[in-house]
Amino acid sequence: MRRRELCAGAAGLVAGLAGCAATQQEFEFESTPATFADGAVAEAGYESEGTEEVVVERTVTAGGSERDVTVTNHSTEYTREVTLAETPRSLVVAVAFSTPSMAVAGQEFNPIAAESRRELAGRMRDRIAERLDGEGPDDLAAVTERETTVLGTSTTVGVFEGTIVLEAGERQLRLLVTRVEDNQDYVVLGAAYPAELADEERPRVETLFGAVEHGEES
Repeated sequence: MRRRELCAGAAGLVAGLAGCAATQQEFEFESTPATFADGAVAEAGYESEGTEEVVVERTVTAGGSERDVTVTNHSTEYTREVTLAETPRSLVVAVAFSTPSMAVAGQEFNPIAAESRRELAGRMRDRIAERLDGEGPDDLAAVTERETTVLGTSTTVGVFEGTIVLEAGERQLRLLVTRVEDNQDYVVLGAAYPAELADEERPRVETLFGAVEHGEES
C-alpha cells in the first residue's frame, strides 16, 4: 500500500503525527515505479534490466517528535551495448528512479525535492557507476542544459561530464539528469554514455525521456 500510515485509527498521516505519537511512531512511504515505454526502449536500442526496490530507513523530526520512516523507492534501469575500438561494450545506461513525497504538515522530508541538478547527477553517478562496474566520475563538470517535457511537465535536463574508471581503463562519460514531480512522487531520470558518442546517443536518450510511464498502482 502506498504511503501507508501505521497509526491505528488515524484518518491520515498528518492526523497520525498530531494525535498518535504515543502509540505509534513508524511510517511508511512508497513510490510508484517509473519506466520508459517499451516502444521507446526498442526504438532507442536499449534493453531493460528490470525494476529494483531501494529501501531507505531514516528518522525525521515532525511536530516536535522523532518519527521512524521507511521509504521504498524504485529504480528501473536500462543498458545499451556500443562498439568502441572495435569492441562491443555495455557502456550506455539509462535510469528511471521514483521516490515518494514525504510531505507532512506542509514540510517536505524527501531531500531529493530540493536538490540541485548537480546533486541529482551525483546520485545518478553512483547508480550508473555501479551498473557499469566502475568508479566515479568524481570530477563532474557542467556542460550544458536542455529543455524537455517529461510527464507533461516542462523541465531542464542538466548535462555533465566526468571520468569514470572501468576495468578496461578510464573513459570520459557524459551524464544527463532531470527531475519532475508527478502523482505525489519525484521522478528522476538519468542517462550516461561515452562522451565521444554524444552526437549518436543524445537523440536516443531524448527518445526515452519523452516516453516516461508513471501511474498510480492498482
